[in-house]
Amino acid sequence: MKKNYNYSMIIAAAFLLTASGLSAQTSADGKEFAKYWLSLNCVEAANGQNEMDNLIKYKGELNFYFVYVTQGGLELEGMQEEETALGRIYDQNIKMLNENKPAWITPECELKIRSVSREAYIRDGKEALVRNYKAQALKGLELIKSLSTK
Repeated sequence: MKKNYNYSMIIAAAFLLTASGLSAQTSADGKEFAKYWLSLNCVEAANGQNEMDNLIKYKGELNFYFVYVTQGGLELEGMQEEETALGRIYDQNIKMLNENKPAWITPECELKIRSVSREAYIRDGKEALVRNYKAQALKGLELIKSLSTK
């Protein structure tokens, strides 16, 4: 049992070192591309030669960043941008309902939209983005792994 505890401590220490050293190991351009990569959808990522070129260019840096993201280490300031955007979307939806409701919105649909608070909408949206970012990071790690074997 003692060996498992030591192994867990080594993994935790390695993760902390990786997370704390992330900024030093990732260039500004690499970090910018990593954030861009995380926001891509499957079709965009699969069809973009420029994305693949950048993935090859920054693969050493991205490996650390993507591992960090898959372990739940998204940066707070990165999520603040998403939070602001989600808040704007929520506000626009409510404004649309109040000022110029489309004919296709049924009373049931309107009730459902209005029943969600701004905070819940933002929280749920951020959780969905985090799941997407983790999935994209895993795809990026798989691509980096396949590039390393060629």
